[in-house]
Amino acid sequence: FIDTSRLAVTGGSYAGYLVAWIISHDQRFKAACAQRGVYDLGTFFGEGNAWRLVPNYFGGYPWEEKTRPTLFRESPINYVDKIHTPFIIFHGENDLRTGVIQSEMLYKSLKVLGRTVEYVRHPGGTHELTRTGNNRQRVDQMLRTIEFFDRFIKH
Repeated sequence: FIDTSRLAVTGGSYAGYLVAWIISHDQRFKAACAQRGVYDLGTFFGEGNAWRLVPNYFGGYPWEEKTRPTLFRESPINYVDKIHTPFIIFHGENDLRTGVIQSEMLYKSLKVLGRTVEYVRHPGGTHELTRTGNNRQRVDQMLRTIEFFDRFIKH
């Protein structure tokens, strides 16, 4: 049995990207959590160490006329005005895979729009934030996520 009035969504890295994409296109979730995601593919090309994903999966480079519309269309940051789901975002400040600017841009945009958003930037944290990273930060991230979801999902 799934109570569809109490849905939450969470994910990290590519799944963090998907969380932002989902909540910018669907309003069914009561709360969302993303960790270490990519939200602007053009910026990701310049600051992430996995930058080859841009030409390999999106058909070219940000400066190419044929690629620009795809990167725009597939970047959740371009739909930020449609995000109304309460959202908590986590990122490690030393994440070289998906740079911290990804979360900074999304958070700041949501704050400017007056949306319910929280942001946790873990000092020294890397892309391994919720997998094999600092144990205290992993526990902190889990507890904050549970508390955030409880706030918005409980009746």
